[in-house]
Amino acid sequence: MFARLIVTSLIAFSLVGCASGVKHADISNKQYLSNRPAKSISISLSDDAKKQVSDNLKFDQNALVDNVKRAMSSQNLLSENNPEATNTVEILVKDFRVRSAFTAIMFGFMAGNDHIVGDVILKDATGKEINRFEISASYALGGLAGGQDGMRLSWLYEKFAELTVEHLRGKKV
Repeated sequence: MFARLIVTSLIAFSLVGCASGVKHADISNKQYLSNRPAKSISISLSDDAKKQVSDNLKFDQNALVDNVKRAMSSQNLLSENNPEATNTVEILVKDFRVRSAFTAIMFGFMAGNDHIVGDVILKDATGKEINRFEISASYALGGLAGGQDGMRLSWLYEKFAELTVEHLRGKKV
């Protein structure tokens, strides 16, 4: 009986360890990158996110944007040297948290989660916003297998990039 309870608990906890989501802004005539790639992608931190930097030194916005660039390029959604590409993509990171390795290993999901929340903004050649959506990715697992910083952060960056690409293509609306 006790073994069954432990197995059931482990299954339940593993299902709530990682999560992601997307919220779309209310923009009429949304456009996507299905026909033409973007010419550039940039990243910035909101004022609230800038205040979080000192508490989350392991968060690397360059690693996040590099993951998104790589994912977009692999799907032909980014072509920085293409003169026909006119749209731009901006990522505005609004919230993030990175637990210390000790906290993640020792306390796992009980110490909260690591997460990234940010807006992805697609603009046309004139700078007009033609699509916007909020991506959130979180990782709460821990222990020896899930607590290493590199693994947790890689998962977050890759999940953020995956969701960004899906929604820029218009695949998941």
